[in-house]
Amino acid sequence: MPTQPIETLITKRMRAERIAEQHFAHLVALYQDPKVMATLGGVQTESQIRDGFEQNVAHWNENGFGLWCYFDLETNEFVGRGGLRKLMQDGETEIEIAYAIPASHWGQARATEIAAHAADIAFNTFDMPNVVAFTLPDNKASRRVMEKLHMTYERDIIHADMPHVLYRITREQYQANA
Repeated sequence: MPTQPIETLITKRMRAERIAEQHFAHLVALYQDPKVMATLGGVQTESQIRDGFEQNVAHWNENGFGLWCYFDLETNEFVGRGGLRKLMQDGETEIEIAYAIPASHWGQARATEIAAHAADIAFNTFDMPNVVAFTLPDNKASRRVMEKLHMTYERDIIHADMPHVLYRITREQYQANA
């Protein structure tokens, strides 16, 4: 594990910053968009968003990794949030690749770029043995992101009191497809 958290990073088209207070307004807009939140548990109140934000900041402090906010390299426009989160699923500690993109940036492969970068960090920086991602069963776009990363469907789960599908990729699988 790196001695210092990865505060900023660059992908092919985006710059990412560790989630911080200056990003809160972007997250409010993202989590209050009915199109985006249709597959992420529904529109949230500002108080709910603040609670989640505080949990994400604490996650960084406890684990040395977490979510980043992503900005277009050319326009500096907010284009999503994503990264790695430690969570409990079915009594097991898992590392999740997470991503959410504003509806105005759907169809531009932003989620795939964010998820691929998170996988690269998980396996090549943190030497994690595997990572998971999950979504609602009918979220074909998110499932396609997982499949582009060569993640494989593992099982149906209940997450946030809703049915989800869980995908996984091991470090070995990732390296074989890199």
